[in-house]
Amino acid sequence: MQDFDIYFLGETLADADPVEVRNGVAALFKISGDAVERLFSGKAVRVKHGVDVDTAGRYREAFRNVGALVQIVPAGAPAPDGPAVARAPTPPVAGGGQSPGGMTLAEPGATLDHTPPPPPAQIDISGLEALPPNSGSLEDCHQPVPPRTIPDISHMQLVDD
Repeated sequence: MQDFDIYFLGETLADADPVEVRNGVAALFKISGDAVERLFSGKAVRVKHGVDVDTAGRYREAFRNVGALVQIVPAGAPAPDGPAVARAPTPPVAGGGQSPGGMTLAEPGATLDHTPPPPPAQIDISGLEALPPNSGSLEDCHQPVPPRTIPDISHMQLVDD
């Protein structure tokens, strides 16, 4: 199972009030003053190290609830050096975590594979014919099962207990 590191770069959701976000993040960490300012410096601050995908998802949700964004990267990967690729909310991946590595989802209906489709198969059906409706039966499909020989059990007898 892969572990993840969680980084905060001071990013907020597009429609969030910056003052409320700062207050919300401060409440999450139970900090104030200079400590809050360090979190909003724009530099990557690792807020959690080596967590599983469920825990990373809970951190992501807690930050989003106060209007802030976090970046979740595989444990041991270099710290993110800039804002997340997508500022709009992205759907969670399996397990509830943000997609690691800054990946985003394509818009619905987007073509992802631009390779041309293979040519249609060339199947010779010239030797086939269709019967008229209600003209067939399943008797031609019946395969008789040869009877099994019954072993001689005349030498056996039932014994009462």
